[in-house]
Amino acid sequence: MKAIEIKQENVTEAFKSADGCEVAINILTNLFGKQKPDYTDFHNIKTYEDACEALGIKPVSRLLIEYGDGQKEEVIDIAHIAYVKLSTIARALNNDPEFPRFTENEYRWFPWYYLYSQEEIDDMDEEKRKELVFWGGNADYGAYCGLACAYSKYAWSVSTASVGSRLAVKSEEIAKYFGNQFKELWRDFLIGKR
Repeated sequence: MKAIEIKQENVTEAFKSADGCEVAINILTNLFGKQKPDYTDFHNIKTYEDACEALGIKPVSRLLIEYGDGQKEEVIDIAHIAYVKLSTIARALNNDPEFPRFTENEYRWFPWYYLYSQEEIDDMDEEKRKELVFWGGNADYGAYCGLACAYSKYAWSVSTASVGSRLAVKSEEIAKYFGNQFKELWRDFLIGKR
């Protein structure tokens, strides 16, 4: 049998051309094997596991703290685990394991969430309401609430981020995707409980 040489970029193009057609994808998979998504396109990072695969690292299943005396304790705090996962996702979305470097003239973005009153929610149409993420929490005077020091005075209505965040991304478009695609992890990080 004569061997046929096919370049990887041609295989990748063939999978793109299949455009979701299950029959075509099955045929191509049978011929060339399962293809790894192009993770340089941030839209292909849909899960924490995708982010780990894009960076070539293993997913974290649990966190351990080791104390100076050698004792170890498992971290069960949902906010800490969410932060580790979001940090990994941010690096993968940026397609840069070293980002952010905090160099001069480097701009960074992060997801921004709005809080609405029940009256405002009731006045929204159904489509707008579907976009909402429902969270709650205490915001007393002087409360600091995550996101690299988002200070809240009297309520969560006014906040400023005065300290850089490792959860930053390179563009506004990526920040919107980051906030929407991973909103449950953001909730776990910012609120810290379910």
